[in-house]
Amino acid sequence: MKEINIGAVVLSGNQDIGRIEQVVLDCETFEASHLVVRCGGALQSQHQLMPIGWVTNSEHNRVHIEHSEEELMALPNFEVQHYVRLNQLDEEHLEHPRSKIKPADWINYLVPLVAHALGDPYDPPGVRVTEPLLSESESAIGRGLPVESSDGYKVGEVQEVLFSEPDWRLSGVVIARGFILTHPMKVAADWITSITPEKIMLNRTKAQVEEWEKQQK
Repeated sequence: MKEINIGAVVLSGNQDIGRIEQVVLDCETFEASHLVVRCGGALQSQHQLMPIGWVTNSEHNRVHIEHSEEELMALPNFEVQHYVRLNQLDEEHLEHPRSKIKPADWINYLVPLVAHALGDPYDPPGVRVTEPLLSESESAIGRGLPVESSDGYKVGEVQEVLFSEPDWRLSGVVIARGFILTHPMKVAADWITSITPEKIMLNRTKAQVEEWEKQQK
């Protein structure tokens, strides 16, 4: 079993070249295809889409690859931006919902909107929309992704992702249970009904999760 800790260091040899931010999975097969790696400094960070096949070894807080930092930086960026006029944003709300606009992008929405209200000739104003580079069949798991029971209760948040070898198929997740003093609990993949950008849904009720947790102590 391979273990990927969200936030783990990515090492090329002995060089720290990034941090794991998310794991990209196929929503149907639960097979991993890529890791989202944050590289660069705090002011110039980028999120690169690294093929899962690059991983040669993984430990609790370390992921080893045999590619250089330059090769990693040359990979596609996980987040793409495109310009959408406000009338298109309304017309295509299913494809470009306002919820996808990052807080940092709202300035690009408000400035042209105010300018337009004051008689600026740019008509209509627009906004940059930031979206992940994912296909419709893929989803990304990041630290803190809520895990919900079948009866609608939040039972934890993702900390780590576990895979079988050698196919990189999801075998489970480690979730943080509790509020202030959290503790880890492993959830098997056969408990998972679906994975979306908003949450992981289980096929177990809150009571079943709590009963199973008692049995493990």
